[in-house]
Amino acid sequence: MGKLFGTNGVRLEFTKGNYDPSFLVKLVGAIATYINTGDVLLGFDIRVTSLPIVGILYGALSMYGINVDVIGPLPTPIHQYLTKAWGYRAGIMVTASHNPPHYNGIKLMDSNGVEISRKIEEEIESVFFSGKYKEAVDYKDIGVTRFMNVEEGLRDYRDHLLSIINDEPIKRRGFRIVADFANSVNSIALSHVLRGLNVKVYSINGHLDGEFPGRNPEPRPENLNLASRAVVESGADFGVAYDGDGDRSLFIDEKGNVIWGDRTGTILALSMIKSGDKVVTPVSSSIVVKWAIEEAGGKVIWTRVGSVDVSHKVIEEEALCGFEDNGGFIWPKHHPVRDGISTTLLMMKVLSEENAKLSELNARMPTMLTVRERVEMSRDLAGRIVDALKGRNWGGEVITIDGLRVNYTDSWFLVRPSGTENLLRVVIEASSNDRFNILKHEVMDSIGNELKKLVK
Repeated sequence: MGKLFGTNGVRLEFTKGNYDPSFLVKLVGAIATYINTGDVLLGFDIRVTSLPIVGILYGALSMYGINVDVIGPLPTPIHQYLTKAWGYRAGIMVTASHNPPHYNGIKLMDSNGVEISRKIEEEIESVFFSGKYKEAVDYKDIGVTRFMNVEEGLRDYRDHLLSIINDEPIKRRGFRIVADFANSVNSIALSHVLRGLNVKVYSINGHLDGEFPGRNPEPRPENLNLASRAVVESGADFGVAYDGDGDRSLFIDEKGNVIWGDRTGTILALSMIKSGDKVVTPVSSSIVVKWAIEEAGGKVIWTRVGSVDVSHKVIEEEALCGFEDNGGFIWPKHHPVRDGISTTLLMMKVLSEENAKLSELNARMPTMLTVRERVEMSRDLAGRIVDALKGRNWGGEVITIDGLRVNYTDSWFLVRPSGTENLLRVVIEASSNDRFNILKHEVMDSIGNELKKLVK
């Protein structure tokens, strides 16, 4: 059977010759067969192709007798929250998250507002490839399409969020922050949520543009030089950079240093942890997470890379929280999905209550040397390289739940195919320069040698 779903939903490249519009109609048939009956909340981001895809989706879903409420543009986490809060059978979000502008995709949520499980993904793929769709309905039973007010959704989301976060310390602190919105949907929502909280926001890339002219929509240190400079020059308390659909947040300390999400996730987890609490994180996260959480009396549970896996494991384990190195933070007290805006509020809450600077909280954890490489190649080739590397004796603790991770006492590395792009992803981390250089040389040379064998 073929594969539709990647790490996070279904992604397509909308470049000439690389996509077939009829694919979307067939995909809707498979999704409609799974949903069967009930109402769907259909959301979308601001990519150039989002509205055309939305039109195909609600038109095709209605042919299967499914009512569709369309809302947007808005961030994925708000769409997810509303899917549950407003009582929908399912939610569909049109977005490609952090991917470049020529990509778009579909995320499917269950009635709890959480992306469907891997098992349900397989069920939908089985229907798609077998062609055994449910029957389209009679013209008298065509589903109804309505267009919802985004303002109403933003209000309900904000009311819920502020009902579970004590905002008084935030108001007293009087934060000044830099927010890099990547020309996308969190610029719609953040100002609404922060209204009345005595927070001043210096906006970067705040106007909506589906071509993402300000920067690549994936928040990475090399994309955030402007935001880092703005934090320092404005004297802001911190900076935060969001991805294309607003579910990830990468923080910048008051000195202009970008901090990876596994470290800020650990800071947030430590602020609320009690003995015995579980924290979920993927194998791409630093070993520092394990050291810090276990020292605080908690337990770390590793998963495959992808917020779908982290969210479902958080629910399954009744965990305190979950987080990813890419800036995704999942706080189930709010909603068990990653959410850039709720994470921003939590960070302000922690900094207020501890009367600390972000750099100070980050300095409490061991400093590691880290590199995150992205080697362009097909996902099939990346998978073959990883399989070949698994056959070597690396001399450390080997974890193969997603790619190849090897832990040592002073270092670790991960090599895995991207689930959303044609990339081989590599993470290498060590506590000293010498060890870092040796390990990086060994890992990258091994990848290069396997690549030469496979590409002749």
